[in-house]
Amino acid sequence: MNASAQTKESVFRRVLWLYGAYMLLSNTAYLIGYYFLPEGLMRSSPHTAAGRLIASSSSFGMEFVLTLAVNLGVFGLLVVLLNVNHVNGMPTGYAYPLCLGIVSGLISGTNSFAASDLTRYNAWDGMALGLSIGNLEMLGYVCVIAATVRLGIYQYRSWWRWSGEWKAVKTSRLQDVRFDRFELAVLVVGIGLIGFAAYRETLMAWGML
Repeated sequence: MNASAQTKESVFRRVLWLYGAYMLLSNTAYLIGYYFLPEGLMRSSPHTAAGRLIASSSSFGMEFVLTLAVNLGVFGLLVVLLNVNHVNGMPTGYAYPLCLGIVSGLISGTNSFAASDLTRYNAWDGMALGLSIGNLEMLGYVCVIAATVRLGIYQYRSWWRWSGEWKAVKTSRLQDVRFDRFELAVLVVGIGLIGFAAYRETLMAWGML
């Protein structure tokens, strides 16, 4: 798959297959964590460090601001920067939701959240919270990733060899990148979903849902 194929592909198609791949990996990892791993296994892992920092907030407003700053400012910026690089035409940003699908599934499956305990919720409520927070947030990231594929100005031929004959080739300039109206719309929707999910996440942490 080359870069031109990625940019010509509908942004909505990119969102659907990327989110579908995330869900498949996340659900599989959840079942592995639930049935085969001890509860709380990842609660003190580096993957939950940001959650532990946010959970130490002393007020609702501060926790919401920190959640938004981490989710949108740190991770949101990360996925955009990843898309600047393509490997054999594949945006490296695509690796983010795939990796996060595995990690988030394991965290959920082992009940390793820093600020909440899944045993407090029944299956009905838990499903609604999961879909309206974690899944909504991930859909936001996927929208941002899918909408910024055109940022790929560096092309690599290998995922692990980056120097010498394998070094990146610059194929365009950032100032020459142009998004179509559908990509801009999906980008705005993605940012909105991340913000809304951050608000819902803060409400849950403070027992307001």
